[in-house]
Amino acid sequence: MKRVGICLLVFVFLSCAWGLPAMAADPEIQQLQSEIQKLMKRLEELEKKQQETSTKALETEKKITEIDRKAEKVEKKLPKVDLYAQIRTFYLNRDEDKERHYRDNYFEIYKFRVAAKGELGKLIQFYGMIDANESEDYAAKLWEGAVQFTFLPELVVKIGQTRVPFSRHQFVARHQSPVMSSDGNYFLPSQFKDATKAVDPFAGGYRSSQAFKRNDFETVVAGSIKDGMFKYYVAAANEDRSNSNKVWDLDEGFVDADIVSGQSVKDKRGIEYDARIEFTPTMFGFKSEGTVFDPSLRVRQTYLGELDTMTFGIGYHHEKHLNGADAAKYGDSSLTRDAWAADFSFEKKLGKYVTGLEVGYMNFDDTHFYQTNDGYKKGGAWTGYADAHLIYGEKIWMGLPGIGVRYEYVNVDGEYKNGAGELKKDLVYQRYGACLSYWFNNATRIGVGTDYVKASDALKAYFRDKKWEDNTIVWYLGVYAQF
Repeated sequence: MKRVGICLLVFVFLSCAWGLPAMAADPEIQQLQSEIQKLMKRLEELEKKQQETSTKALETEKKITEIDRKAEKVEKKLPKVDLYAQIRTFYLNRDEDKERHYRDNYFEIYKFRVAAKGELGKLIQFYGMIDANESEDYAAKLWEGAVQFTFLPELVVKIGQTRVPFSRHQFVARHQSPVMSSDGNYFLPSQFKDATKAVDPFAGGYRSSQAFKRNDFETVVAGSIKDGMFKYYVAAANEDRSNSNKVWDLDEGFVDADIVSGQSVKDKRGIEYDARIEFTPTMFGFKSEGTVFDPSLRVRQTYLGELDTMTFGIGYHHEKHLNGADAAKYGDSSLTRDAWAADFSFEKKLGKYVTGLEVGYMNFDDTHFYQTNDGYKKGGAWTGYADAHLIYGEKIWMGLPGIGVRYEYVNVDGEYKNGAGELKKDLVYQRYGACLSYWFNNATRIGVGTDYVKASDALKAYFRDKKWEDNTIVWYLGVYAQF
């Protein structure tokens, strides 16, 4: 508008000037006309440059938009990956066990882990963990890892070394358990581990180190129905056949099964099956846990008030785990394990407090042969467990204080005749744990706790004849950190 006004003024001025012939002869007027013409030419040049500048700006904007589009395409192609490391360390004050008759105390790094978790678009997710554990002399090993294909919420496929979908215990991220001694059998004295050599219901390791494992190389098909009201998991894996610790002997405890001459255990000749169904009453405001969509199949025992959840679950496991045994001695040449699990988990924030409860039951058939006065029988095992926690849901200084308690009951079929000639039945122990924790976040905390175990029935008689402690107590200070 300013330029138009100037031009109009010049036009009026020129009209007046050209309309006055007498004045046109005046040299000053002629000079003024010349200056005006130069000004007009300059204005035209400026207008032309402005148009060129506008065109270049438009072209530049188009180039920037195209670059943004290309960057977005590249970003979509690149995987989104989260990297983290974790360390678990303890000060332990341990009771006597079968290998020593004194208390000892020491500091120890129990586990160091490096891990990655990410996705390649909405279809493909993945994770992997490499652990260096005290129990493995800190040799770095692939602990877990899987690739997940999320076709639909109702159809998710996981392939890799991942969690066996049997009981809730399999899914729990143990570094987030309110009671640190629920961390597998790390706190359990060696004589009590003898009772679960045929089947360890609370296994914390992977296939090569456990008769009944938490992890396995497998394919899992899972799905979430009605926004997680119902969830299902079905898995297939190689059978793991072995004759190790498959017989309970009246005098020696668990020993290897005798194999018929010319026969072998024929490992990896069949398929193991596992299945699990879960229900969450979402109609009452509870949220479903994200296990189906998590390639690592993880759940927490506490969400620190971030998620009110309630989960009912049942599971089934089937596997032939011994073949070629001496049928003339044991009455059968094989063992096929069928197992059932039922569990319940609940956590809700009530006012300033986070309350949680978990109970579970597992029953295993045909886990081993056991010797009796009349020969050998097939034996099984069962266990029940419960844990509860109470956490103050608001920060005091940098974190949340809380307390957790846990109870386990383990019963394994077996008999033992003590030195007095009395026959005792069932290898039984009970385990109690308690822990005071200070949570900086859901993966980093400090805890002080205790773990108490006592044997009963045939297991107690067996320990006493061996002069091993039949009840023990362990104290600990633990630090779990993730960064």
